[in-house]
Amino acid sequence: MMSESKVEAEYRAEKRARKDDRGVLEGATSLQLNSGYLEEEFINEFNRAFTLKDHKQTHHIINLSKNKGQGEVITYPFHTGRLRNILPAEFLHKLKTELTELDWHERSNDLYWFHQTDDLALNGGKCIKQLRDYLSGEEFVGFMEQITGVQLTRGYLDIAAQRYKQGNHLLCHDDDVQRGKLTRKIAYIIYLVDEDWKEKDGGALGLFTTDENGYPAKVVSRIIPEFNSIGFFLTGHESFHTVEEVTVVDANRERWSVTGWFYGPVDVLESETSAPPLPSSVLPKLLPLVDSDNEDAAVWRRWINSEYLKPNVQTKIQETFLEQSSVELCDFLLPEVYYNFTAKLTSKVWREQNYPAHVSKYYEASVTEELLLFLRSGSFGRFLTQLTSLDYSRVSQQIRKFDKGDYTLINDQALEPNGLDVIMFLDNLEEPDNVWNTSWGGTIHYIADKDELLRIVPQSNSLALVLRDEGTLRFVKYVNFMAQRPRKEISMTFIEDDTSQ
Repeated sequence: MMSESKVEAEYRAEKRARKDDRGVLEGATSLQLNSGYLEEEFINEFNRAFTLKDHKQTHHIINLSKNKGQGEVITYPFHTGRLRNILPAEFLHKLKTELTELDWHERSNDLYWFHQTDDLALNGGKCIKQLRDYLSGEEFVGFMEQITGVQLTRGYLDIAAQRYKQGNHLLCHDDDVQRGKLTRKIAYIIYLVDEDWKEKDGGALGLFTTDENGYPAKVVSRIIPEFNSIGFFLTGHESFHTVEEVTVVDANRERWSVTGWFYGPVDVLESETSAPPLPSSVLPKLLPLVDSDNEDAAVWRRWINSEYLKPNVQTKIQETFLEQSSVELCDFLLPEVYYNFTAKLTSKVWREQNYPAHVSKYYEASVTEELLLFLRSGSFGRFLTQLTSLDYSRVSQQIRKFDKGDYTLINDQALEPNGLDVIMFLDNLEEPDNVWNTSWGGTIHYIADKDELLRIVPQSNSLALVLRDEGTLRFVKYVNFMAQRPRKEISMTFIEDDTSQ
């Protein structure tokens, strides 16, 4: 990592190289922060509010004495600010037009779904250059230092543009990233939304409280996107936030923004602090398989579609599984078994799980049914052995419901044990259209590194078997506001005899 002085020197050299024939930085005279914000009176008042150490629920509004504009400070759950009417509106409209001409990439994983440009430092558009140079220049960086009280490094700025379309989102995370001797200090968002963007259109910046363990708990403050405003906050282990789902009715409207981070030197306290470890309770318990005195064949006939008990069918399933490490079995349970069980999953049996927001959000049912006992029995384990050629000794089991806003995330501190994932998809067969629409989210994704290996779409009365070995991870994609109903499943992981977890 280059030293601060070298980074700054190279940045200044780059600026000099972009001067025009008159020796003036291109566009420098046409872009400046609303001058009212640069007045000493505003800077001092904003700084006093923003640097309060008291983390009580406080909200400060600071109006400019000159020029139209307003500063807003939120000190709880962490220090956040917003400035309205920051730049010339005409410039931002030209900037947005320029951004439309760039290449945009769809970004989608467990944490987010939106569209983004490459680093804007790589683009030569006139307005983009002006914005980048101004944000990383002395006037603006010095201004940010003055109003926040945070030391920042010159010449080191991340900047990109995002478009959040209908259903797009960014789930709970903290932006705490270090790069050598530098670390993210301040995150910023310059909003380029339509001037009539409303709270109901979604896309708000949601700020999470943290509990006594340092885990994100709930959103208690929001910044609603507003054209020609900038939102910013201090990053760290407790700066958990989200970009809430965009819920615009008109699919042609999008949440536009330019975002990034200002960097500064890592201090001793930051380098010695780490995120709190997650409790073991975020993962379901592994239990030994329960056996019975009845013969396997008789037990299987009571629950399983007879087609899957035929030796030739099992051989074909085994061949598919050995080749692909996964297989899906449609109409797996006997119709009467499936119907009787799903009918008992009424609204009364579901409870939202109290997991940290950066791990998962869904409902779980607490029911005692014979079907569930069968699915975690030694008899069912031996049935799976016939299909997979693997022997099992333990199993985890959850009955889960994913409604709008529910998801699971991949978290390095909450990795599931390797094993055979067995997912029994549940839905109401009486509904006229029980096909799950993939545009709603709720699909199960298996990945290794950045590559997607498998995507499973829920199907009524379908059993999915997936061997998840070392390096393979999975998540349930966020269920968005377009979903017409929740989706349900029995989620199990069978562990082999020789696996020591």
